[in-house]
Amino acid sequence: METKNIIQKRFGAQINEWKRLYGDVFGYASKDGKCCVLRAPDLVILDACRVMSGGSSLKFDAALLENCWLAGDAELRTEDKYRLGLFDWLATVIQKVEGELVEL
Repeated sequence: METKNIIQKRFGAQINEWKRLYGDVFGYASKDGKCCVLRAPDLVILDACRVMSGGSSLKFDAALLENCWLAGDAELRTEDKYRLGLFDWLATVIQKVEGELVEL
């Protein structure tokens, strides 16, 4: 809950505008208070990240971060120690509904 409060205090009403524009948005805060807001990617962004990454998971995460970034502290985008911490959470921004496929 603390992270949510930090994000809401910093970005305020802008969060509602991002939600209106992009649907799901997510906040991230590092242990030392750096924070950012990311949007959920669509299939176009995911495919572009896949192509740009050339099979590298780190390049995929970097591309996803760049394409989903809305606002925040620059260190989260530029410094490896922050990027690696944020990369651990990026799968969360990919929204999907699970289902089941059966042979008929």
